[in-house]
Amino acid sequence: MRRAGTFLIFVALVVALIVPIWLGGRHALFTSFDLPTHAYLYMLVLVLFGWAMRALKQWLLIQRLGLRVGIWRNFAISLATDFAFLATPGGVGGYAAGIYYMRGIGASYAQATAISAADQVLDLMFFAIAMPVAALCLSQTAELSPLLAHGAAFGGIGALALLVVLVLARRPLGAWFFGPRGPIERIGFLRRRRETLRGFVNNVLAQTQVLMRGSPAYFALAFASTAVQWLARYGVLWLILAELDAYVPFSLVLLLQGVVLHVAQWTGMPAGGGGADLGLAATLAPFVSTTAIASALLLWRIATLYLSLLAGVISIAMLRLRSKRRGLTQIGPDQA
Repeated sequence: MRRAGTFLIFVALVVALIVPIWLGGRHALFTSFDLPTHAYLYMLVLVLFGWAMRALKQWLLIQRLGLRVGIWRNFAISLATDFAFLATPGGVGGYAAGIYYMRGIGASYAQATAISAADQVLDLMFFAIAMPVAALCLSQTAELSPLLAHGAAFGGIGALALLVVLVLARRPLGAWFFGPRGPIERIGFLRRRRETLRGFVNNVLAQTQVLMRGSPAYFALAFASTAVQWLARYGVLWLILAELDAYVPFSLVLLLQGVVLHVAQWTGMPAGGGGADLGLAATLAPFVSTTAIASALLLWRIATLYLSLLAGVISIAMLRLRSKRRGLTQIGPDQA
């Protein structure tokens, strides 16, 4: 299983590198590394800022549940979790990694799950608001076809509506889930563990309520850190295009990435390898030359994928080393 995961990551990395070169040839490769020095510094600043905002959001959730974690350890956990999201099909590994690392700082399973769920809810809230707003900003311009603009707007509004429905219907859903016709009673494996599951769900809901009882200032800061995290990450492509003299509205770049990257997750490749690149190339084609698109995609993948994966690997290694040293300290020199 681990070999299959490593192979998928390798394939995704290779495909993400091949697609831009295939689109633009050697000229695109040379153009990518012929920008002014300040352009690469701006990209690095955006990437680092996005990392910092994600770590801040995670720290706020951790602190709200009364847990404690050092600044650098929290930053490393954030990068390691982001690595798991990028390196697994559909990002499914990110949820497991988040819970695993939260357990490492003393969180219960319920607390760890609540933190992971709250993190995803904040992301969903941002996209549910940002996508319709971006579409509305473009509704009066000719940069985007009405079909795509309306589709993104309806998709964002639909996601926001789904979130509201889930919140309002949480009690009926819970009653159905554990009711006589729900999945608990229909599946023997779950039925035998009904009380354990009920207790776990109740604990998660209790921890989630603790998070939900935060002050308005807390929610404003948590949502602001989420928004800045994604705006910085999605702003990298816009900045690259601008440095290549391909001026595209930021709202368009945000909208295209929000739609294409999430659709590309269904390809089953880590980080939507290949599918995301081809999707962005196709949607940007009416506004940007092929060479500029190829150069931009190559730099974009280096900044948002390769660099993030490298930082994640380093963070995972540091966290493992810290855990190993802590284990040796607890054992003691005589027992070792």
